[in-house]
Amino acid sequence: MRHLGNTSDALSHQGQKSAQVGRPSLNPMTEATNQYARGAAALAAVLACGAPGLAAAQQQPNQAPVQGLYASASGAMRYATPDGAVRFVFDRSLGRVALIRFENDPEVHVLRPVMAARGVEIYRTEDGAVELRVAANGAITVYTHALRTGAPAAEVARAAPLAPEAVAIAEMPERFRQLEARARRNVGQTVTFVMPARMPASVAGVVIDAAERAAQGLAAAPMTNVRQVIILLGPVPAVARRGDRLFIQVAPQMGYAGRPSSNTIRNVVTGQVQGPEE
Repeated sequence: MRHLGNTSDALSHQGQKSAQVGRPSLNPMTEATNQYARGAAALAAVLACGAPGLAAAQQQPNQAPVQGLYASASGAMRYATPDGAVRFVFDRSLGRVALIRFENDPEVHVLRPVMAARGVEIYRTEDGAVELRVAANGAITVYTHALRTGAPAAEVARAAPLAPEAVAIAEMPERFRQLEARARRNVGQTVTFVMPARMPASVAGVVIDAAERAAQGLAAAPMTNVRQVIILLGPVPAVARRGDRLFIQVAPQMGYAGRPSSNTIRNVVTGQVQGPEE
């Protein structure tokens, strides 16, 4: 995942006010298309000015799997710790990345594996935290905030692969209005969400998920000055903040791995991975 900071003044020339989901305008289609074009150009400029080496790191999810990994992959399975306190679905059906969703957690987390000694696979989140350890014999250890030293997890049942929900384009404005209302409650200020213009129906689910992760990330940074979240489509996931605007680029072909996590968004919003705002 690429974290984008204030690397240039590329976003400073956003001259016209962005189109707002659900707000009337003189020409909604033209205004939405113009907003998409401005946002895409702005984010592309920041991508072009990123720190050396980031572009290569950003392509990592599309690289071939490390030799020896996934030998014990068995699609998506439900797991639980012996006391049942931690339950989750672990999905290794994608090949290059794995997905995990904990019970009562709305977010699907993207995990990337590395090989360790004795055939052990270590699955880490995008910020480097260890989430799972899979032994050569398939035994799984799960790590959470409450289980920092880890706990064994056993298979409970097979599960359906984790995939973004199917969402009709007609539902999008109302879903975005609900996210705006949630963000206003959490932040205490109006936050406008702007969806991509001329978006194909096949990508609506991952776009909604990206917007929900943005709302979740903002809720974890309630002192933020972000007042507009602009979601764009692109070849790789990316996120950047410029003033009171948060730009999120979604790569729909990558599924859940094609959008920033709520933690990434929180870190960018709070400035933990970028320099101070001008």
